[in-house]
Amino acid sequence: MSIEGLKQIKLLLIGETGDGKSSLGNFILKNDVFKVSDSNKTVTKYTGGYFGEGDRSDVFVVDTHGLNDSSGFDNKNIQNIVNCVKATGLQGIILTMNYNVARFSTNLKQVVKVISDIFPLKDIWKHVCIVWTKCYNYSQPDEDDDNTRTEEEIIKLIKWARRLKPIDKEEINKLSGEYKEIKYEEKEEREKIEETKYNTTYKITKYIRCKKVKNSGEVIYGESTEFNSRIITENKTNKETSECVVM
Repeated sequence: MSIEGLKQIKLLLIGETGDGKSSLGNFILKNDVFKVSDSNKTVTKYTGGYFGEGDRSDVFVVDTHGLNDSSGFDNKNIQNIVNCVKATGLQGIILTMNYNVARFSTNLKQVVKVISDIFPLKDIWKHVCIVWTKCYNYSQPDEDDDNTRTEEEIIKLIKWARRLKPIDKEEINKLSGEYKEIKYEEKEEREKIEETKYNTTYKITKYIRCKKVKNSGEVIYGESTEFNSRIITENKTNKETSECVVM
């Protein structure tokens, strides 16, 4: 529970599966309330939040399903985020990014697009903070368990959040209440790129776009963006297929 009289801080964690959202949430709250795992498989199955402990008891953190593949962008997960924000309010969005990933992945681009789709509010990006996760110190292995630097950065993060004005709850309710559902549609396009006597090679590109259905029945589609692609080769004689995924 929060300390009575203190201004509550509401933070939403968003990012890819396996990038340490839940671990970050536990660090912020000084309490191991979110389930974590070392694997790249989704551990957080639902959107939910907790208050912190001690001097963090006024901090409320919401953890979300990892937006790492098409299952993360389905209507249920997106709607759960909207419903949770409507119920609790919001001040800041924390976007987690794996420090060891050298490029801005397609999945992460889609995560950024999800934020824009769900919260099409003025100055929304002033409420977003990027946190680099998994910044391991390989040069000093004896200090692996020293979280001093992490704690210092989290204190800075909380100070940033305390300075934020809460995102207008009525505006959030108005925007989200305008739509009966928000979901993402997928489609695949097949392009023949090579053909021989025995094999045919195709490039399969998956596209994803946001679909918002208003209570009036009007449907609004977002722009289609490339999510991923793969190369498949089909054998003409026995229909065997080999694949190579390109992210």
